[in-house]
Amino acid sequence: MNEVEQSDKYLVPGLIRGLKILESFTIEQNEMSLGDIAKILEINRSSAFRLVQTLEHCGYLLKTAHKTYKLNVKVLQLGYSAIESMNIPQQVTTIMQNLRDQTKAAVHLSMLDHTEIVYLNNIQALGAFTSNIRVGTRWPAYATVIGQLLLAPLSNEEIQQRFKSLKAWTRYSDSTATSIAELLPKIEVARQAPYLISWKNFKPDMIACAAPIKNRVTHQTQYVLSISCPATSYADRDTFIAEVVPALLKATEEISQLMSAI
Repeated sequence: MNEVEQSDKYLVPGLIRGLKILESFTIEQNEMSLGDIAKILEINRSSAFRLVQTLEHCGYLLKTAHKTYKLNVKVLQLGYSAIESMNIPQQVTTIMQNLRDQTKAAVHLSMLDHTEIVYLNNIQALGAFTSNIRVGTRWPAYATVIGQLLLAPLSNEEIQQRFKSLKAWTRYSDSTATSIAELLPKIEVARQAPYLISWKNFKPDMIACAAPIKNRVTHQTQYVLSISCPATSYADRDTFIAEVVPALLKATEEISQLMSAI
C-alpha cells in the first residue's frame, strides 16, 4: 500500500460529501434544491437528504420557504475565524482607508483559495456607490485579474492540476478564459505585470485595477490589493490609469513592507 492509499483509508466519505455541499454554493448559485445537491454529489436523493438534514441540524444550512437550501450564518463564523487567524495587521486597514480616501473607490484585499479568490477585507467607496463585495466573498480566479495575479506564482503544472476538476468555465465577458489553454497566457502576462486592469471584463458596468502584494524575502505574491468602481466614474482608461495606478502601487508597497516585517 503506497502513501496515498494509506492516508486515504482514514478519510470519512460522508464528511467529504458534506463539505462538498457547502463548497458548491456560489454567488451565482446561492440556493439549491435537494435534487440539485444530489446531482452535484452524484448520489440519490435519500443520501443527499440525510447529509442536508445533518448540515441543517448543525446550523450550516438553512431551509427556505421555497424548500431550497442556502448557507446559514454559522458558515461565516468559520470564515471569520480563519481570517482572524492570519494576523493581518490593523495598519493594513489604515493603508486601505487612505487609498480609498485618495481614489474615492472601493478597496479590497484578497487571497487565493485553490481556484477561487477570497476577499479578506473591504473598504467601501466614498459617495453613493456601495460595493457588494463583503469579507468572505468568493469569485472564480480564472475570470478575474485578481485571480490571475494570485495564480501567477504557481507553476503551469500546478495550475493545470488545480483546474483539472473544474466542470464549468463561466464566460463573464469576451475576455474571460474558458479553458486552461486560454488561462495560461493570461497568467503569463500577470507574472510580468506590476498591475492588471479589468475594464468591464468581469462585470459589464465595473472597472478595477489590481496589484500584487509580495513578500520582500521570497518575492512571492501573498495577497492582492485592488480598487473597483463603476465604469461611469472615469471617461477613459488613460485617465483611470493616471489617477488610480500610482496610488495603488504606493499602497501595495507599504503593505508589502509591513507584512514582510511580521
